[in-house]
Amino acid sequence: MISEIMAPGGGVMLIPFVRVVISILLVMCIMGFVADVARIHMVVLGFLSSGLLLSLAMFEREFNKVKNKGSPATVAAASKSNKTD
Repeated sequence: MISEIMAPGGGVMLIPFVRVVISILLVMCIMGFVADVARIHMVVLGFLSSGLLLSLAMFEREFNKVKNKGSPATVAAASKSNKTD
């Protein structure tokens, strides 16, 4: 597993773990804000973590588009539809 993670492009398999960690950070920031602990810092950190979650979701969506675009089934279907008789 470690060799898969350290291989080029292997970090993509860590996206669900990173999403969970950032979600926990966001929940803790909200709890800190409600508990009146460094309110402005919790707002800023919550804003940054929600932006990070959004950018992670956008990255994953685009990565899946590229991955599906180059899959053999997609390429075969595209080549069949482009043939002229």
